[in-house]
Amino acid sequence: MSESWFTPQVFGKYVLTERIGAGGMAEIFRATAFGVEGFTKEVCIKRILPTLSSDETFVRMFVDEAKIAVSLHHANIVQVFDLGRIGEHYFIAMELVRGRDLLQVINQLRAQKLRIPVPIALYVLSEVLRGLDYAHRVKVEGRPLGLIHRDVSPSNILISWEGEVKVADFGIAKAAAVKDEKTATGTMKGKYGYMSPEQVRGERIDHRSDVFAAGILLYESLVGARLFKGETDLDTLERVRAARVNPLPSQVNKEIPASVEAVILKALSLDREKRFQTAGAMRDALLDCLYALGQRVDAKVLSAFMGETFAQAIQEEEERDRQRASLSLPVPPPATSLPPASSVLSSGPPTSPGLPPGASLAPIPRRSPVQLAAWIAGMLFFLGGVAVILVFFFARQGGSPPPIPAPPPADAGPPPPPPPPAPVGGTLTIGSTPPGATISLDGAPTGRVTPATLGDLDRAKTHNVSLELAGHKPWVKSVEFGPAETLVIDAQLTPLPPPEPPKPPEPVRPAMGTININAVPVWAWVYIDGQKLDKPTPIYNLRLKAGTYTVRLENPRLKLAKTEKVTVKKNETVDLVVRLKD
Repeated sequence: MSESWFTPQVFGKYVLTERIGAGGMAEIFRATAFGVEGFTKEVCIKRILPTLSSDETFVRMFVDEAKIAVSLHHANIVQVFDLGRIGEHYFIAMELVRGRDLLQVINQLRAQKLRIPVPIALYVLSEVLRGLDYAHRVKVEGRPLGLIHRDVSPSNILISWEGEVKVADFGIAKAAAVKDEKTATGTMKGKYGYMSPEQVRGERIDHRSDVFAAGILLYESLVGARLFKGETDLDTLERVRAARVNPLPSQVNKEIPASVEAVILKALSLDREKRFQTAGAMRDALLDCLYALGQRVDAKVLSAFMGETFAQAIQEEEERDRQRASLSLPVPPPATSLPPASSVLSSGPPTSPGLPPGASLAPIPRRSPVQLAAWIAGMLFFLGGVAVILVFFFARQGGSPPPIPAPPPADAGPPPPPPPPAPVGGTLTIGSTPPGATISLDGAPTGRVTPATLGDLDRAKTHNVSLELAGHKPWVKSVEFGPAETLVIDAQLTPLPPPEPPKPPEPVRPAMGTININAVPVWAWVYIDGQKLDKPTPIYNLRLKAGTYTVRLENPRLKLAKTEKVTVKKNETVDLVVRLKD
């Protein structure tokens, strides 16, 4: 949680405004990024502790983490914006998610002797699996990354006040297709209680290890207690290795349907061949369970749940925001058009185990005043030499250097003002959540999809931007550059409501006919296909389905009986008169 005593401080192009927390390897800050023309953006800074910055192995892993994470663009994954080094501090700038993690949600409800409602838990885990399914399948330059999260635990599942669900911290993710350096056999990374059995055994793992962890999350979300937590780490590992689900979730929470328990147990199968084979398959099963409950849960419903559960925390956070807005924050040095010297972020996957010491990560040294003066003198000398060479060139060609225009007469008046500089074209950067939306500008398709940057735009003109993505409502906005040369748009696309289920077919009405039954010269009980009617003859206007029937008439008093075969036709009336006695 935040610390009230923290004093805002400049950190490169960022201002750290709040210390959110700290762990064994990094501090987490809320920060404001400053750009040109007053541009600001709130981000989350993960700053590595100085004691670890000298550990080449750790730095290599940290750099690889960011290079992998920056390849991921999905609504259910925390976005990474920047990686760099300032002084002795390596850092990552990430998307700021205002809300709580799943562990905090479970603990908050447990303190009130409550649990996450079944529909809410199913929705949260379906969104987690949606993000994992994307990460497992993502490709870079047409090549699958083979990405595995390896640490799918409650503290890495973030739920925003707006009802967004995001998977965080791919810090120990493994891109099998592009990394040369493999995790040594027997080396375990991740939180023990959320590993898979094969991970504990030190075997090679695949994306089904994340599916197992998702099963643990679903169990703990619905039960409100740890599944494999032992008294010691060794005890926890042994419980994970055995993968025994005890107690069953429905034994603790009677509201868990059998279908949901079946999903949990399948995800937690000891044999990974018996689990859901993809995160997407498990998500589909959860959505089937959610639909069967007859309750629609979306981000709006989840947002309302978070608002009710953390009402006081939200109120306190809003008060801190008001106090922060009244403060005068320090401002970092103005940004230039060149990237910071310490920036090392790459948009591609890591191609080597790491960087050799000092390679491209080191900041460019500043020149001293003496060095700067010497450099300027050298440049002047060089330019003077160029002028001499040009004069010599024109002399050898039999010509002369271009004439120098004569100064204007004294009474010619002041020289005319220089023409105004040509306007610089504007740059428009467009992103969307989710990405992949087609971009149209001023009614014309651009052939680009989000995220994308459009350049050389008329800054004096109002531009109409429209985005279209299958399954989402069209997004339209008018933008004006004004004095700014660069505009950034981050569009939140609204999913279309699910289609209405098809109406059930109208029931087929059977063809019907009518029969009149009588007996002479005495009354009789009537049996149709062995079923006795509730009254004796005469019987009029009896409606039957079209077909052939066995009709038996009996008079028990006189011991008379007779059986007839009768065919009833659609929309016709049959008159059956049976003579029991001659």
